Amino acid sequence: MPEGPEIKRAADRISKVLIGEEIIESNFYYERIKEKEEIVKNQNIKDITTKGKAMLIRFKNDWSMYSHNQLYGRWTVNLNTTKVKSRRALRVVFTTNKHAVRLWSATDIDLIPTNEENEHSFLKRIGPDVLNESCSLDLIEERLTSTSFHKKKASTLMLDQAFFAGLGNYLRSEILFDAKIHPDDRPFDLDKTGITQWAKSIKNISQLAYKTGGFTVSKSLADRNKENGEPRRSYRHAVFMRHQYECLNCKERIERKWYGKRKVDYCPSCQIQRGKIKPSR
Repeated sequence: MPEGPEIKRAADRISKVLIGEEIIESNFYYERIKEKEEIVKNQNIKDITTKGKAMLIRFKNDWSMYSHNQLYGRWTVNLNTTKVKSRRALRVVFTTNKHAVRLWSATDIDLIPTNEENEHSFLKRIGPDVLNESCSLDLIEERLTSTSFHKKKASTLMLDQAFFAGLGNYLRSEILFDAKIHPDDRPFDLDKTGITQWAKSIKNISQLAYKTGGFTVSKSLADRNKENGEPRRSYRHAVFMRHQYECLNCKERIERKWYGKRKVDYCPSCQIQRGKIKPSR
């Protein structure tokens, strides 16, 4: 599933070709929004933003299109003269004089008044977006230590969209490794220094993934791992999808834990479990 950085990059790409341009045609094929499509059909777009893994396309008539890609959704941008062949289900098309922007395969799409966005069933449940400028380190620390979250395991907390929106499976492994947090530890098990480092890692790794298109290590490290024969799915990360490879810091072998059907890759040497050795308070 695309995570917050990927959705924000998609919004950036779409914004460049839609905002400020005349929409000469828009078509909505998804049944859930068919009955409302006339409200926004051929409306020009004034703003495109994201909230975690959700995208909001805001029209000039003060309506918004909410979409969540889930597992299979995908946005594409092409010249409108390009013939596109795909086995995916086409959901939405926006056409300008030059480009065609298409949403494929998504199954969570809605049309809502812009002033009612915060009441949407998904959006009202999620926490702050880690990529938003308003999401400060102080805010992240405050939420880590709040009674709502401080006794949740890191493995659970990092996927809880009510904690912070936009985090997902690869970011979970990468953030915990960068912060030297064991997947089974809780904020409750850490001292102030550990909490501060965790907060910094949440912000910094998410921003790095956004800037680099999903890479969570430096280009030099990625290039070195690539030269060593690692596939792209692993060389762009420090631990995620590097199960059984050497840790980039200590050369210990990366291990894997499963939580439900989702994996966390981590270094048993760099990410020592603190909750085991620290008495409960």
